[in-house]
Amino acid sequence: MSRRSYSRHIPDFRLVTYYGESARSAVHGVNPWTKAALLVIVVLFVIILMDLELLLALFALTLAFYFAGRLPMALLIGWYSLPVLFVLTLTIMFMFTEPGNPLVSFTVLDTRIALTDNGVMLFIKLLLRALIVVTFSLGVLMTTKYSHIASMASGVLPRPLANIFLLSYRFTFETSDEISDVLDAMHARNGDLVKGVSKQTRLFAGIFGLAFVHAFERAERIAKAMEARGFTGQFPTAERLPGPTYAGYGAITLAAAVLAVATYSRYFSGTIGWW
Repeated sequence: MSRRSYSRHIPDFRLVTYYGESARSAVHGVNPWTKAALLVIVVLFVIILMDLELLLALFALTLAFYFAGRLPMALLIGWYSLPVLFVLTLTIMFMFTEPGNPLVSFTVLDTRIALTDNGVMLFIKLLLRALIVVTFSLGVLMTTKYSHIASMASGVLPRPLANIFLLSYRFTFETSDEISDVLDAMHARNGDLVKGVSKQTRLFAGIFGLAFVHAFERAERIAKAMEARGFTGQFPTAERLPGPTYAGYGAITLAAAVLAVATYSRYFSGTIGWW
């Protein structure tokens, strides 16, 4: 497969779809409903769990799930750049306002600013939460066929929302292609992304603005072509997915039971050791 991506730090949707269709591991054969249910439970675990040890254990399990799908670890590390940048941007101010033992301190305009151990722990926990969700979500998407995703969306969501979801998924490919075309054209004209902060900001604003304008025009042409071919506003479902197997129900039940214990321990008890 030829890979065309404008950055190794942003997920390549075509590559994600390719791995989902390749069916090279046992994880690909797991029922999609089972993987979707486990994804929901993982998101709930991320919200409930507070201890660093438990978050590390959950992160290790999500990495094991990703690795079991025979998915490239190098790509995952590159794709971690976005969640790391997002969490750092979100917590950069709160890290210096958390009470605790100061690790680093300095004075700015007669104001003492200190980075505490609780501030660092806040960043680490939020980062682990983001990486857990990103890792498991990518693992599910890269081990599930598009037809199965479309079938689940059509079965769970109302028809208008299902159509919006499927059209939005298709539109990501158009936007990705347009951004790649703009960057290719810029490099062909000896363009350079290494500039001053103000020039680089204006450059990226122009790139994304132009790419989205072209993507919307391209989407309009696609919509007209679909209407000319008889599109009625509803995507036909190519196949119906069976429910989870007994093993799938067992995995979901076990994960839900552990989630219930963790929820009870945090909100109603607080007597179960480090939970």
